[in-house]
Amino acid sequence: MNSIVFTHFATPLEGVSTLDLALDRLGAWLDAERDTLNRVLAQVGLGQAASALQALDQLHLEPESTAEDLRDLLEDARTFLEVLLETLRALPSRCFLETAWGLPGPDAVDTHVRWSGARVEEVLATVDRALAA
Repeated sequence: MNSIVFTHFATPLEGVSTLDLALDRLGAWLDAERDTLNRVLAQVGLGQAASALQALDQLHLEPESTAEDLRDLLEDARTFLEVLLETLRALPSRCFLETAWGLPGPDAVDTHVRWSGARVEEVLATVDRALAA
């Protein structure tokens, strides 16, 4: 069965900084992928790596924050994203599990690991581009 998944796309508008767009993309990624990534990390026995994901959840900006505060937040987020990406890349291909609660069999888990890694890499590239600008 095919399904349509709506993805939030932010289009560059005049007056919107690349830092703001990166923050929006990071937030959309967290909302969409947090639960799946937590399940994947738990299934492969790396629940402790979920602490980086929890740290991302704890990042926030005050209403009166400046562009420098936003840059600092994105730099912190980049560190946690790098930890997550390194963790996912270190997993062997076709890893086998004793149990797979929530996702069926090793093939599905391997697919979810690769998908999650690609999504982390994508949002990390967005944050890197914003910080480089």
